[in-house]
Amino acid sequence: MASSQFKALRLLPTRSPSDLEQGTVVFDQVSKRVSLGGGRTLTVLDDLSLTIEAGSKIALFAASVETSRAFLNCLAGHEMVNGGDLLVGGSSSWLIGSRMPLMPVLTGRANAEFLVSVYGVYEDDEREVDFIRKLCGLGSSFDEPLEKYTSGMKDRLKLALSLAFQFDVYPVMRWDGWNCRADVPFMNQVRRLVDRRLEGRTLVAEASNSQNFALDYCNEGIVLKDGAIIYRGSLDDCAVLAKEAQAARKERSLSRHLRQHSDVEEDLQGTMDDLLEAPIFDGLQSPQPSQTVRQPAREVG
Repeated sequence: MASSQFKALRLLPTRSPSDLEQGTVVFDQVSKRVSLGGGRTLTVLDDLSLTIEAGSKIALFAASVETSRAFLNCLAGHEMVNGGDLLVGGSSSWLIGSRMPLMPVLTGRANAEFLVSVYGVYEDDEREVDFIRKLCGLGSSFDEPLEKYTSGMKDRLKLALSLAFQFDVYPVMRWDGWNCRADVPFMNQVRRLVDRRLEGRTLVAEASNSQNFALDYCNEGIVLKDGAIIYRGSLDDCAVLAKEAQAARKERSLSRHLRQHSDVEEDLQGTMDDLLEAPIFDGLQSPQPSQTVRQPAREVG
């Protein structure tokens, strides 16, 4: 489906998130630019209008990881759009697979208590903290500072925290450990909980980097290229189009680097030619031939 067909989804500017069904996401003429460093910017969303219905499971395919991350960061509320309106009905999770707001000097329990105070829905916070403690299975380490955790222990805590709260919309960049198909009790428990959490909820998951998570849960995909949606449909078709877009982007990047390299070579060659043509002693007084001063012979006698 061509991106021009999505222009029909343009909404009245008076619409607000409270008008939407919980889990519905609306991009209304949204623009977003990200910095690539060196004064360069990338337009990841260009006057984009799109409606994601509540309960949809959408796999996001893009030509670059910067595009996927910016799209999902905006959906999670981590970044502001540069133009237009992004409306989310209900609550949206933080971007799963990104850096979580964890403090290394605090214990696992203290970090859990902080997130429960922000996202918790029960009056008894200890109920959700205890759920996190049991799910991550860290034992007494749950009361140790995160700076003492191994990477595996941190991943288990992050997984438990991601599953501790119920949201209406789940943006997912990646789900660490999901590609592991081994029969691990912890991951089997995580999968069952994910099934429960996503039931009837809206999911938008990055799928460009062969993430099994998106392929396992999503039944529809969208392809983002040059700030627009160029296709919305089957996952197989999206994967093919995304690979073509990625290949085209790499080719453009290679061509740009080659042109820059060629320009540098021409500049260097011109500089060398100028140096070789310039007289070495230009502006300097030419050295005079050495003169021998004869001393008068001494008389002996």
